[in-house]
Amino acid sequence: METRELETQRRTGEEARKQADKVLNESLKRAEKVCKEAKKQADIVYKEAKKLAVDKAAKQEADKAHKEALKAAEKFRDAIKSEVWAVWNDSWDQRNEDLAKAVTKSEENMDRAEKAYEEAKKQADMVHEGAKKLAVDKAAKQEADKAHKEALKAAEKLRNEAQE
Repeated sequence: METRELETQRRTGEEARKQADKVLNESLKRAEKVCKEAKKQADIVYKEAKKLAVDKAAKQEADKAHKEALKAAEKFRDAIKSEVWAVWNDSWDQRNEDLAKAVTKSEENMDRAEKAYEEAKKQADMVHEGAKKLAVDKAAKQEADKAHKEALKAAEKLRNEAQE
């Protein structure tokens, strides 16, 4: 059984997870897109540099610059992805921490409600026994039984409401 607070926390956390997943996926796609565009631009510059190269050394320099530009684009993409994953992991850790706190609070509330119920039940039983001893006729004993049942129902109702 979980309290309303815990149920709300779970729903909120689930919605936050969905949003975090959406942002994660969009960010990873953007990182790939940026890398692809950077490589495309590097290819354009490379083709132009090759056309303008007049000797073998210039062509080799263009090849080297092109490879470095492609590596730089991939490094940049990987850095973005790494940061995106770090943020996503932090949000996941925070959600788990919040949920753990809510579970603990819910369990504490349910324990308090159960203890209060047991105490109320104990008190109702003691009052009932005392009333039965003082009862002088059958009607008084029945009235004591009725009051006892009502007290137990009220205590159970309060426990259940506290545990919702």
